Amino acid sequence: MKLFTTLYVFLCMLFATQTIHAQELRCRVMVQYSDIPNADKDFFNDMRSTIEEFMNTNVWTNMTFEEHEKIDLRLNIRVTKQLSNKNFTATLQIQSNRPVYNATYTSSMFNHVDEQMTFEFEENQSIEFSENSFISNLSSILAFYTYIILGIDADSFQMQGGTAYYQKAQQIATAATSYSDSEWGASSNKKNKYWLVENILNTTYSGFRSALYLYHRQGLDIMAEKPADGRKYITQAIEELEQVHKVSPGAFLLSVFFYAKKTELISIYSEAMPDEKKHAADLLKRLNPANVSDYDKLLKE
Repeated sequence: MKLFTTLYVFLCMLFATQTIHAQELRCRVMVQYSDIPNADKDFFNDMRSTIEEFMNTNVWTNMTFEEHEKIDLRLNIRVTKQLSNKNFTATLQIQSNRPVYNATYTSSMFNHVDEQMTFEFEENQSIEFSENSFISNLSSILAFYTYIILGIDADSFQMQGGTAYYQKAQQIATAATSYSDSEWGASSNKKNKYWLVENILNTTYSGFRSALYLYHRQGLDIMAEKPADGRKYITQAIEELEQVHKVSPGAFLLSVFFYAKKTELISIYSEAMPDEKKHAADLLKRLNPANVSDYDKLLKE
């Protein structure tokens, strides 16, 4: 009986530990290598599965994520050059989605292409990472974007809720600066990883983070029951972004937001009344001029 009790307690503790350390991501990875002559298919398949395992098994937070709460994430790595047996350059597309309350679809949260990715990878070796020190550029890049995604997701549920995650991303960027200033430092490239997290944490651009909360928690999450009220908050979110535009027209964070949200915004406002539709279209064209023709279509519906 004593043995049974001890075993029962051990199993309970083991289960509790597994629950506490539930992983936060549901990540799928694609590695494209058509640009590499005579590419070793098995090598790149191992790269894909190793990165996917790293993303899905690493414990990124101290939060408990139920299965339905996990963040859907897609990584598309296009290897552009193989510099040696283990050194590569690539582009990386990161796409994350968030479930919408009382809806069957998910909302695009972050859809970003990093044109500067250099890394080492050796077959049959795991990816090592430390929050406190730089180990490899591959693990730093993957962890950096994971914390950006966690921060954006948290901001969408609670006003300024993602600060701790952004700070971790900034810590990773700082540690990696010695590896490559163009990728990680305050270089002339104003759209690298350094500037992404710097802008997010910079109070000058606080409207970006306010918009994330208004748009999702106050807006999208009530659209199923109160579509007019939901659109009102989404319009308020866009007006928050207008404050960012006034400070810095063409700000990096505006392109980050609209690259993820353009298609969804057009769908949302297609159901609005004419006056509301015109106000939204005028705002969107001013803040996201790259897609003026798409927003003009709203006025023709």
